[in-house]
Amino acid sequence: MTVHNESLESPLLLYIAAAVGACILVALSVLTLMRLVDDGRVNAIWRSLRREPSGRVFSEAMLADLPAPAERYLRHAIRPSTPLASSVQLRMTGKIRSNPDADWTHLSAEEILSVPDGFVWKAKIRQGYERLSGADRYAGGAGCVRFWLWGIIPVLHQEGPDTSKSATGRVAIESIWLPSSLLPQAGAEWEAIDNQSAKATLRIGGEITTLTLLVAPDGRLRRSVISRWGEGAAQGEPAYIPFTAEVIEERTFGGYTIPSRIVAGWWIHSDRFFEFFQATIEEAEYR
Repeated sequence: MTVHNESLESPLLLYIAAAVGACILVALSVLTLMRLVDDGRVNAIWRSLRREPSGRVFSEAMLADLPAPAERYLRHAIRPSTPLASSVQLRMTGKIRSNPDADWTHLSAEEILSVPDGFVWKAKIRQGYERLSGADRYAGGAGCVRFWLWGIIPVLHQEGPDTSKSATGRVAIESIWLPSSLLPQAGAEWEAIDNQSAKATLRIGGEITTLTLLVAPDGRLRRSVISRWGEGAAQGEPAYIPFTAEVIEERTFGGYTIPSRIVAGWWIHSDRFFEFFQATIEEAEYR
């Protein structure tokens, strides 16, 4: 005959529940601390990239001896007497996806960009009930991508040589949002291709990146192309892959006319083309 002793069972269940609760509380505390530490690092890099203005202003004399497409583009992109900015702070909305078969997810983001020093891109991404937040960043020669589910559960963390090398390509392709960084006085070296396009060579970290710009007769930027380090080459090994930003619309902010709506993708001019990012610039503040 078995005697059911509820007086012993109840304290045991309470003890187990309390232990589980304590473990959950400790785990949440650790995850919260991890997120706070990472946010602190991101914010410190953000502040370090808020460069002071150079004190110089743009004049068309700065475009002397440039290839015709580069001259048209920079003349169109920077209004005369505009202070030459060392960084730009952006607010954007858009969509992103991880592979050609994935659904698009909506995002909002703010970014600071200083070429060639780096960038911080803070984003919030939503799909259904899922909410991701985090940052993609590059500074001091090192890149890092880190995102969190519901603000606390780490779901993506990438860093190392491949991440850093890919991030330098992002700095280069996004220099079109900071046209002052593409002036010869900022270190850009230009070479003509034909009457519609020219190449700008930028030195970012330890990488030398060539940015090819397709320019309309009126100076509007149509397309920017680089070879960017990324995955998807033979046997899945990282390699330099053709990467493009196609310009859909443009707007003027603080004397700078920049692409305000773009689509970006890998493997341009091939049957493997993968458009993965769409963005609309809502605000741009130049320093």
